[in-house]
Amino acid sequence: MSQEPEYVEIEVGTIIVATGWDLYNPTEYGYGEYQNVINEIQLERILAPNGPTMGHVKRPSDGKTPKEILFIQCVGSRDIEKAYCSSVCCMIALKNAKLLKEEIPDCHITICYIDIRAFEKNFEEYYMRTRDKGIDFIRGKVPELIEDSETKNLKVRVYSSLTDEIIKIDADLVILSTAVLPSKGTRQIADVLGIDYDTNGYLTEHHFGLSPQETKYLGIYICGFAQGPKNISYSVSQARAAASKVAELTSKGEAELELICAIIDEENCISCYRCEKNCPKNAIIVPEGKIAEVDEINCDGCGICATCCPTQAIQIRYYTDDQIFNQILALIKEVNV
Repeated sequence: MSQEPEYVEIEVGTIIVATGWDLYNPTEYGYGEYQNVINEIQLERILAPNGPTMGHVKRPSDGKTPKEILFIQCVGSRDIEKAYCSSVCCMIALKNAKLLKEEIPDCHITICYIDIRAFEKNFEEYYMRTRDKGIDFIRGKVPELIEDSETKNLKVRVYSSLTDEIIKIDADLVILSTAVLPSKGTRQIADVLGIDYDTNGYLTEHHFGLSPQETKYLGIYICGFAQGPKNISYSVSQARAAASKVAELTSKGEAELELICAIIDEENCISCYRCEKNCPKNAIIVPEGKIAEVDEINCDGCGICATCCPTQAIQIRYYTDDQIFNQILALIKEVNV
């Protein structure tokens, strides 16, 4: 408590960005207004042995044990503003529903879902076992949720897309599976480091399949929820992958660079700024009144700058026009022979 804030400058060779996630604070379904509408994190705390009720589930409004419990999935996600799936919500709801059934065997639990995304190893079997516990699933959205002012129960209308009917539920407790969001400050640190992020605010990798942890800058890596929604096992595997990438650079004390990068023909460069604007890695700058300059550390020789240069002042080392033309001529001669 006696420490004073201070700025410390540290010289580093590599950076891993793992900024985590935040929880969506819903405005739907009376959350924050109706006492018996809670989210999954609050339910986790109630179910915890060291929680406020020592693991025994009680309604926040009156402390009674709930008998009719409703889960509502995809609250705040998979809509126009946040079209992505939060990835972890389905399995969290299934886990907590099973725990509730074990804690209150005579309770009735219903899960309203758009579709259950049990996509990893053994997740489908876990889903089937949850159904065998007597937990009901309704495929459809909840258009209306109203609190009874006297009992504090929640009158819910659910549209079932499978049976094409409106189902009415008088719930004692409603749990919202809310969307996950990039943590606060993720865009700020992305701007500081110069790395990219998508429309939802998650950091983007250099290549989804071939370079899932790399960014457009050598030595800066991303992993975990900073890149997008994922569960713990996936986050751990990504963290280990990012750490191995860091080890490749730092263990030797020096970095190996590809010599394939853009080279500038000073006589033909007209400082039009097209290469600077189109470079996806910001590896080319055009100083005021000077010719273009290439940052060979960040340039990966993609060739975009060469294609947009109006005077053909840029070529790619070892892949110049003369070299390619000579290869083609050599092939033609070989065929003719």
